[in-house]
Amino acid sequence: MNSKIKNLINHQGIRRYGINTLWLLGERVLRIFAGLLVGIWVARYLGPSQFGVFSYVLAFVGLFAPLAKLGMDGIISRDVAREETDLNQLLSSSFLMKLLGALFVVFFTTGYMIFTKNDPIYTYLAIVLSFVFVVKSFEVLEFYFRAKVKGIYISVANSVGIIVVSLLKIIFILSSFPLIYFAIANLIEVLIAILLLLFFFRREAVFLSPSFSSVRQGGRLLKESWPLIFSGFFTLIYLNIDQIMIEEMLDSYDVGQYSAAARVSGALFFIPMTIGWSIQTLVVNAKKQCESLYYERLQQLFSLLATLAYMLILPVYVFSAEIVLFLFGQEYIEAGSVLALHIWSSLFIFVGLIRGLWVVNESYFRFDLVSNMVAGVINVVLNYIWLPKFGIIGAAWATLISYAVTFIISGVFFKPARKIVVMQLKSIFLYDVFKQVIKLSKLLF
Repeated sequence: MNSKIKNLINHQGIRRYGINTLWLLGERVLRIFAGLLVGIWVARYLGPSQFGVFSYVLAFVGLFAPLAKLGMDGIISRDVAREETDLNQLLSSSFLMKLLGALFVVFFTTGYMIFTKNDPIYTYLAIVLSFVFVVKSFEVLEFYFRAKVKGIYISVANSVGIIVVSLLKIIFILSSFPLIYFAIANLIEVLIAILLLLFFFRREAVFLSPSFSSVRQGGRLLKESWPLIFSGFFTLIYLNIDQIMIEEMLDSYDVGQYSAAARVSGALFFIPMTIGWSIQTLVVNAKKQCESLYYERLQQLFSLLATLAYMLILPVYVFSAEIVLFLFGQEYIEAGSVLALHIWSSLFIFVGLIRGLWVVNESYFRFDLVSNMVAGVINVVLNYIWLPKFGIIGAAWATLISYAVTFIISGVFFKPARKIVVMQLKSIFLYDVFKQVIKLSKLLF
C-alpha cells in the first residue's frame, strides 16, 4: 500500500471524522430504507388524494420551519466546534428561543387551516405536524453532538425512533387506521429520538436548562441568524411551494402524484446533508490552519458530491417510469415523467449544500438570504404561470430552475462567491474526474 495512502487512513482526525460520517450515514440509510418501504406503503394505502392532503399540510407546516429553527442550526454547531463560548448558556438560550418560535408555528398554522379549509382533517393534521417543532426544540442537543463528532448518539437515537414508528405505521396500515394516525406517528418518532438524546446528554459536562439561558446570548444569536430565518423561509418556498400551489390551483390528487416523485428524488438529499454536517468541524479547522487547505478541501467535497450525484441521478432518470410503477403502483403512474425531470434538481442540492458550509463559515448570511429570496420568487412566479398550462410537469421545471438559481447562478452576482461558483462548475462538469482519467490513461498507455 502506498505510504501516503496508509498515513491518510491511519490519521486519527480523518479516522474520527470518517467513523462519525459512517454512523450518521447509517442512520440516514435506515431512514431512506424505511421511507421507501414503509413510506411508500403508506402512500399506496392512502391513495393519491389522501396522500396529497397529507403532503400538502406537511409542506404548509414545513414552510414555517424557519420560525421554529430561527436559523440557528449551523451557527450552534459552528460555535460549539469553535469552543469560544459558554456551552451551557449557548444551548439553553437557543433551546428557549426555538421553543417560543415553535409555539408560534403551532398557533399560526392551525389557525390558518381552521379559517381556510372546510374539512377538519386539515386542522387536525396541522396541529399534530406543527407540534413536531415544539419537541424539536431539543434538537440543539443534536447540533452539539454533531460538532463534537459524536454521531453515534444521533444515529442510535434517530434509528430507534425510525424502527419503532415504522413498525407502528405497518400496524396502522394492516388495521386500516385513518389518515391522522400517520401524522401522530411522525410526532412519536421525533419524541423517541429526543428522549434518547436527552439520556445520552446526561453524560456530557454540559447542561440544558432555562436557568442557564441569557437574553444577551439569545440576542447575539438572533442578530447573526436573522438573515438565515428569512433565507430559510425562502428556501422552503422553493422547496415546498410547488405542493402548496398545486393544491390551491389544481387538486390534492395532483399533489399526491407530484409528492410521490419528489419523495423519490428527495431520498437522495441525505447524502450531502450527512457528509456536510459531519465534516463541518473539519472545514472550520481547515480554515484556522490555512486558507489554501480550506479551499482545497471544499473543492474535494464539491467534486465528490457532484460525482455521487451523477451516479444516482442517471439510473433514476433512465428508469423513472419503472421506478414509480414498482414503488407506488399504477395509481401513481403520472409521477414517472415528473421524476425524470425532478431528479436533476438533486445535482444542485448536492453542490449547494457544500456551499452552505462555506456560507456559515464565512458568515455570508445576507448573500444566502438574497439568493434564496430571488429563487423563491422565481419558483412562485413560474408555478403560477406554468401550472395551469403544463400541470405538475410545470412545477418540476420551476423547481429545477429555482434550485439552479439559488445554489449556483446567484453566486455570480456576489464577488466573494465567484470563486465558489468556479469550484461548483468544475465539479458539475467533472473537471477533476476527467483530469484523473487523463492522468491514469497516460500512465497506462
